[in-house]
Amino acid sequence: MTATTISLDTPRREGIVVDHGVSASSTVLKGTLVQLASGYAEDMTKAASLIFAGVAYEQIQNSTATDGAVRVKVYREGIFEFVLASAAVTDIGAVVYALDNQTVTKTSTNATAVGKIVAVENTNKAFIDIRGYC
Repeated sequence: MTATTISLDTPRREGIVVDHGVSASSTVLKGTLVQLASGYAEDMTKAASLIFAGVAYEQIQNSTATDGAVRVKVYREGIFEFVLASAAVTDIGAVVYALDNQTVTKTSTNATAVGKIVAVENTNKAFIDIRGYC
């Protein structure tokens, strides 16, 4: 395809909330970290090089054996509070990695980055900015 020489009315979306098909026989819980596995949404797990989709906007269950039979909305931007053991204000600015669908860690070994710490209000949780990680 060659470059255009005319103005275009290019379709667009806001991009803050997007939707993905859900993996067969999977439930995505509202407010949890979501990954894409073979292009379909499911609970975030700990593994290197996963595709972080965002934070679930809603709870959706795909009770069928068909990938994508239902869709889930996820936030791709925002600041969310997640579990982080021994969180401290000195952690602000650190990148965090997923351990599961609600827990993050500062340890990158065999894990996928999901955001950066922007605030800590207690020793067991931190607010994570996910913008740019999904």
